[in-house]
Order: sequence, then structure tokens, then C-alpha cells
Amino acid sequence: MRTVILFLFIFSSLAGAAQKERDTVLGRCPVYVTDTSTSNNFFIEARPATLKVYRVKGDLTIVVEQKDQFFTMFFRDKRLKNGKYKISISPDGRSELAAKYSFRTGEQVSFVNVASGSVDVLYDKEKKLWRLKVNGMIANLVERSISYYKVRADFSIK
Repeated sequence: MRTVILFLFIFSSLAGAAQKERDTVLGRCPVYVTDTSTSNNFFIEARPATLKVYRVKGDLTIVVEQKDQFFTMFFRDKRLKNGKYKISISPDGRSELAAKYSFRTGEQVSFVNVASGSVDVLYDKEKKLWRLKVNGMIANLVERSISYYKVRADFSIK
């Protein structure tokens, strides 16, 4: 009986050290999705954004939402690790993740995969925060034309 209680205590303490599931309102939007030809940013930096951290089937998911547009990262880990994650359309390893830019127009919702890039993750022991730096590229094919968008983000989570 003691060993069962000990194991339950250990597992609950490990879950306490992981990323917390929460919603946070940021004063400035940390995400930039810019058109490479016109340098038009779709997220407005001066407006607030909501940062959501939660789990989908046990895996970590981070969403930055501003009005009717979303930038979502689907990690294949239960918690973050120091290092570099590779952005892939169909991630197959633990050091890979999927990222999507989606937006809503009226009743329709559209999403575009981030085709390539990386996410640098670093844990700051003094502030007890995870810092994420995203650099990626979206290639959007519409009929016969292709448009490229650069994705950047720099933010911290608990």
C-alpha cells in the first residue's frame, strides 16, 4: 500500500513541474505572419492576443489567438525540453511539431500549414519561464499562384 501511495505522489509531483494549462492575455501580439512580397503583417502587434496552453491526447498544444486568427503549435511531447524542434507538416519524431495558421471569415474557417522552420525552446531557471522563438515559412498555393509568408514569434510561457 505504501508503494502505491509513493508512486501516486511521485507522478503527481512530475505533473506539477510540467507546463501549466492556462489562458493568458498578452498586451502585445508576439506572432508575425508577414507576406514576403508586401511585408504585410496579418497579426496586429499593437493589439492584445490570447495565449492558450493545453493538452490534446496528452500532447502539448500552444495557441496564440487574436480576433479571428490563430497560430497553433502541436508538440508531440507531454512537456517542453530545451533545444530545437523542427516544424514539419506531418511530424513523426519527438523533436518535431506541426504548426498551423488559421483564420475565420464569417462562417468559413481556413487553415494553412507552416511548411518548414524551427522552434527554439529555452528554460530560464531564474524567471521559471519557457522562452519560445519560432521561425518558419508558409507556402500557400491558390489555383496557379503560390504565395510565401514568413512566420516569426517570440514569447514565454510558464
